[in-house]
Amino acid sequence: MQRSVSTTVRVKLHSLTNRKAHLLAREYEAFQTAVHGGDSDLYSATDQQASKVQRQKDPNPDTEQPVVLRNDVFDVAHDENTVLSSWWVKVPVYDSEQGRGNSIWCPAHVPRKDEQLVQEGNIRDSELVRRDGDWCVHLVVKRSVTVQDEYDDVLAIDMGARWVATCAFLSDRTTTFYGEEVRRIREHYKQLRKSIGKAKPRQGQQVVERIGDAEARKVDDRLHKIARSIAEDAEERNAVIVVGDLGGIRKDNDKGRYVNDKTHKMPFARLLDYIEYKAHDAGIDVQLVEEYDTSQTCNRCACEGVRATQGRFECPACGLDDNADKNGALNIGKRALGKFSKPLSEAGAVLAQPETKVIVHRDDEPANLQLIVDLTPSGGTPRF
Repeated sequence: MQRSVSTTVRVKLHSLTNRKAHLLAREYEAFQTAVHGGDSDLYSATDQQASKVQRQKDPNPDTEQPVVLRNDVFDVAHDENTVLSSWWVKVPVYDSEQGRGNSIWCPAHVPRKDEQLVQEGNIRDSELVRRDGDWCVHLVVKRSVTVQDEYDDVLAIDMGARWVATCAFLSDRTTTFYGEEVRRIREHYKQLRKSIGKAKPRQGQQVVERIGDAEARKVDDRLHKIARSIAEDAEERNAVIVVGDLGGIRKDNDKGRYVNDKTHKMPFARLLDYIEYKAHDAGIDVQLVEEYDTSQTCNRCACEGVRATQGRFECPACGLDDNADKNGALNIGKRALGKFSKPLSEAGAVLAQPETKVIVHRDDEPANLQLIVDLTPSGGTPRF
């Protein structure tokens, strides 16, 4: 079965002249003004995208939005003969000195593993992002992949604040928890930034930026390993992957400062992107399923349960007492098969289309079966 899929490639701009850095910063700030309802001078195509973001997202005033780069006005070029860089990105900007739109070619670094994808894929609308003083372009590359149309199992993934990914096979409920190391890295650098900021208020900002780069590299490496493990497990058991759709998790979802910090800063979108990329390369399909109510519903009897603690789920109807994230993952898997509450057709996925055959052996045994926990240098054993 052929599928057209999109993959995001994070490209870092480097060696910018003062003029180019100024034009990028000006365009970025003008875009923020426009998406929050203000008037500003922007490249005409970018101005149209700002209006679209304002209408569709209605972003909060204190948030920054990536600059949407329309694919017909920006470009990516590769040339091994240039000294400064072999990759270049053309970014549309408004040149206030000339009073009109212009474009600047910026040297860029494309990860080696993504070079072939960027060269052969079809680049779609992408985004300009500012992170810790650096400029990145998130290239959205569209490509055609061949995935299987018959599967023997379902690997369901629930993403959350405690575990970045809880993965459960629907046939036997074997569950793996991922994310202990990601949380440990983020917490370590969070405390480090606090201590440096207090000890060196003047020089601290530069140190914090370097720390941020180190943290991002370590987290990214861990996410790649998690995604690779998930894709390999799915391939080994010929399982389609279904993931709870976290769209809108950061909007109108205030659960207190501590939980908000854990949830809103977890790199869910990046992990999903890596899972899709590696699974598609292995011929495994990945589908999004609406996550609403999966954490509150019993996976055994579909009744409303109780979250006595963040990590525990109890059902007063059938007596299920199990890990809450595991329960959510199993519900996501069952929703993909239309077995409870909202069938797949209502959830907006296409797993149940005629050419797809998913065979899952249903059983009535208790849900408290084997748990496999992602082993990390810091442990990783969940406490129930």
